[in-house]
Amino acid sequence: MSNKKNKILLYLGGRYSSFKTIYKRFKEILPNCLIGMYDNTDIFSGKDFFSYDTTIFFSQMGELTETQEKNILDFVRIGKGFIGLHGASASFKEHPKYFEMLGGRFISHKGIQTFDIKILDRNHQIIKGLDDFSFKDEPYRHDFSMGNDIHVLAEADYHDPDDPKPEPLMWIKNYGKGRVFFCSLGHGVLSLKKEVFRSIIQRAVEWVLEGQK
Repeated sequence: MSNKKNKILLYLGGRYSSFKTIYKRFKEILPNCLIGMYDNTDIFSGKDFFSYDTTIFFSQMGELTETQEKNILDFVRIGKGFIGLHGASASFKEHPKYFEMLGGRFISHKGIQTFDIKILDRNHQIIKGLDDFSFKDEPYRHDFSMGNDIHVLAEADYHDPDDPKPEPLMWIKNYGKGRVFFCSLGHGVLSLKKEVFRSIIQRAVEWVLEGQK
């Protein structure tokens, strides 16, 4: 049996206050992986990051050069994994091809609140065995006009009288030969201490890596 550890590129960008603490939390969540943390997009300018098995974007805002965007998309297209958490859908707002890969684009949220999350696909390995749960976070709304090829694993009820429709909260999709997972939870470092969120991240990593076998 191989003892090779999977390599994960953790990209942190934007206004998150403590990259050091976030990095520590991800190492706790994924103790059997080798995690390289980067807090700027320079890593995507060359080909070195293609040695990683998957990326996790826990980011906000940011800009990409044309080369950086192409490399990120090629990384996933050739069969690597991509995991986007929370502000990953609000990053790189001038890059529609990035959102085509991700499956959705952040458009708005109201204030932090506790809302209900309903599991839709109870057979999928990322959320199999999880019960419906509540979570305190930002109630993200997304634009899905770039395609309908996402598979929604869970949706949120924000109990919002102005916009009562459920919102996709977790979804998966294929992009080329690669696997993509997104979850809109994750505002603040404290979210990374919640057991249900940690479990979802662990399972998502396992799932995207399975696509490389």
